[in-house]
Amino acid sequence: MDERARRLLLDFIRKKLDGKLDNIRTFDIKTLRCDDKFGCPGRYFDCDDTEIMRAVYVVLWEDFLPELSMDTMGNAGKYRGDTMNSFHTMFGREIPDRLGFYAGLEKYHPSDELRERVREFGNRYCSTVGNFVVLPNLYVRDTTLNFYRGTNQWHDFFDRFLIQLKNVLCDCGEKDPLLDELVDANAFCFDKFRGRKGFQALGRILLLEDYCDNGYAPKTVFPMNYHWKDPADAETYFRDADQYLKTAEEIIGLRSGRMLTELKEKLQ
Repeated sequence: MDERARRLLLDFIRKKLDGKLDNIRTFDIKTLRCDDKFGCPGRYFDCDDTEIMRAVYVVLWEDFLPELSMDTMGNAGKYRGDTMNSFHTMFGREIPDRLGFYAGLEKYHPSDELRERVREFGNRYCSTVGNFVVLPNLYVRDTTLNFYRGTNQWHDFFDRFLIQLKNVLCDCGEKDPLLDELVDANAFCFDKFRGRKGFQALGRILLLEDYCDNGYAPKTVFPMNYHWKDPADAETYFRDADQYLKTAEEIIGLRSGRMLTELKEKLQ
């Protein structure tokens, strides 16, 4: 095991989790913004690329993902953390000087109840371990998997990305040309996960059960909506936002539990 990752995780348990690994399920990674050890010292803060999340990725998956280590992580590395279920896509960014109000959501004049649900999602789910995954990160045409997921027609929806990734790795269906190039550029990781069995193995390793059917075939999980899609159609937005919150919270909670179980086994 990468001792640097293991030591950092054990230190995190002592200092931030009251000595109880179980508390990692609900720990809000956003609170590490100014933390020089477990946050993002010397670089832009991003929850999915904090030092502690890098350590979690390595402890969980270094035995399965080629060349994954603390030294190969980050924007310029072979791997980078990624947030699976985005907050900003559905709800936008926080409005300056209006704590707890989000520009995308406010376009639709939501109820106070929905505002509070969105705040709860941001604080209790979106920036917890169950919402983060690690992906290969080598560039093609000035983009990476992390960047490309959020800048095309998938609009950062992880279920749509997995469907497209399956098409490329299994050489089936309609393949996205740039995603195909990105997979080729990251062959050091993806080559061992090509074909149906390979993709199924990747889904099992990264604990993606809730985005897939029983055979680990990815499925549509969320309605395709986002805060800028149609501000004139509040009814559809509220319906889809409700489904997004319910489904994302359930997936994140379940996956956090699976990650906790795996971490306990790895740290024994």
